[in-house]
Amino acid sequence: MSWFNRTKKASLSIDISATSIKLLELKHLENAYQVERFSIISLPSDAASQKKVSPTILADGIKKALRNSGSSLKQAVVAVTESAIMTKTISLPAALTDDEMEEELIMTADQYLPYSLDDLNFDFEVQGINKLKPEMVDVLLVASRRENVDDRIEALSLAGLKASIVDVEGYAIENAYSILSTSFSDTNIDQTIAIVDIGSTMTSVTILYNGKVIYTRGQSFGGKQLTEEIQRHYGLTYEKAGLLKRQGGLPDNYTETILDPFQKSLVQQIQRALQAFASSNTNRSLNGMILAGGCALLPGIDKLVESHLNIPINIANPFSNMSQSQYINTQSLYQNAPSLMLACGLALRGLDA
Repeated sequence: MSWFNRTKKASLSIDISATSIKLLELKHLENAYQVERFSIISLPSDAASQKKVSPTILADGIKKALRNSGSSLKQAVVAVTESAIMTKTISLPAALTDDEMEEELIMTADQYLPYSLDDLNFDFEVQGINKLKPEMVDVLLVASRRENVDDRIEALSLAGLKASIVDVEGYAIENAYSILSTSFSDTNIDQTIAIVDIGSTMTSVTILYNGKVIYTRGQSFGGKQLTEEIQRHYGLTYEKAGLLKRQGGLPDNYTETILDPFQKSLVQQIQRALQAFASSNTNRSLNGMILAGGCALLPGIDKLVESHLNIPINIANPFSNMSQSQYINTQSLYQNAPSLMLACGLALRGLDA
């Protein structure tokens, strides 16, 4: 199982969460990318309340996404969350080959990881020469309990797909950031950027320094809470509340009574995550922030966050410099672009494999 393998002409990614399946197919055209297919499928409303969504339910969602998109690819890239992985940077002799490094890690992994290798999937990537010992290289070791990886693989298998790569969400976000066109990413020199992905049940904060992940944090907060508050306040079904949240049509007091308090809570969640980052990286100040996820499209959320943090805020659109195939509704793609940030990063990983 490879997380870091690095070219294919087309790549399919499946972004799996507790509330939805997001499918994206990208194609490599010389020095550019094209969006071939995409589909977003909501999972049953009670799925998010389960401790773990069964592979069967996930597979049903993946099958529907495949049908809706029309994709014919049979291999896909998926990811596990940051909370499901363990990382450790260790130093090894620079003279070792990749195979020798793998053998060394197999023999010594129990020194760095709290589980037996029999219970883990792991991979590694050489980060570069050790600054203090030039005869050594720093190696990033990434591991996850097999059950976390196996659930993803099983869901894809039940849907008729093979998992070509199992990535880590933070590294996929890093991949997507590399192609973003933003006002503060023209240069990678001494840039510290936060990518805040506000999903349905989780808000994840990924901090990149010069385009590389240096910090990640996840918090249980997301758009589902807004939907549930709409449902409760107006006596609607969950599905109807979600539809009106996305398309409009709620009563006049919605903004003042429900939306404004939710957005203020969201800003507080972001501020807490940044405070935690600052406490562990006191010498780093943010140059900007990118908002991703479904809630990034809440009206005025970028200006609200910007006014509290006093840094430039952009809404993620990883497709701004990509062409679209005849199968793509451009308006729909751009409307959903912030929530497809992770799927885009995964598809890019597949193209580089």
